[in-house]
Amino acid sequence: MKTFLITIIIVFSGSLLLWESTDGGEAFTAETARRLDVQRNPRIIPDWRLEDQNAEVFSLDAWRGHFIVVDFIYTSCPGVCLILSSGMKTLQDEFAMAGNDNDLRLLSISFDPQTDTPDRLREHLVEHFSADPDYWIAARPTSNEQLKSLLDFFKVVVIPDEYDGYTHSAGYHVIDPTGRLVAIFGFEQLPELRAYLAQALQTEEHHGNNQ
Repeated sequence: MKTFLITIIIVFSGSLLLWESTDGGEAFTAETARRLDVQRNPRIIPDWRLEDQNAEVFSLDAWRGHFIVVDFIYTSCPGVCLILSSGMKTLQDEFAMAGNDNDLRLLSISFDPQTDTPDRLREHLVEHFSADPDYWIAARPTSNEQLKSLLDFFKVVVIPDEYDGYTHSAGYHVIDPTGRLVAIFGFEQLPELRAYLAQALQTEEHHGNNQ
């Protein structure tokens, strides 16, 4: 009987620990936990100054007042980065056609700045995905310290692999017009992201018209 009670206590304690460590049972992966954390605790992004595809300094503060979608890529990526960029292309085309592209900006940040020169970034966006530079730009950190700061803030995991590439987090990070990181969508959640942005942009437009 005593052994049975101890077993029950251990099972209950383990279940409670699992429940707490997975956000009440909702987050069973680190990626899910990352998305839930941002949703529940939006936070202001620092005013990073990056080097864009034209080798010019780009300030994130320049896009205050707009919704921004950020993805993290490297241009030699043979897989998921291409899916992310294709999704960004879809957002550019769809929201431009809807006439509200002035409210949306797209930013692709390379986490391989040693290889991804401005020329390579420009080739990736303009030649491969027909990016409109007024609304969608690519940029790279200007130092290793800045790269670490970016990855830490967005909680993006980047691990070199055995093929001279990277295993990394893949998602779309949404920054609202006040400069807060407010949502993260996986690359497989493009339909949900499109719906989210359509609603957010409509709400923002309505709010602006009432001011």
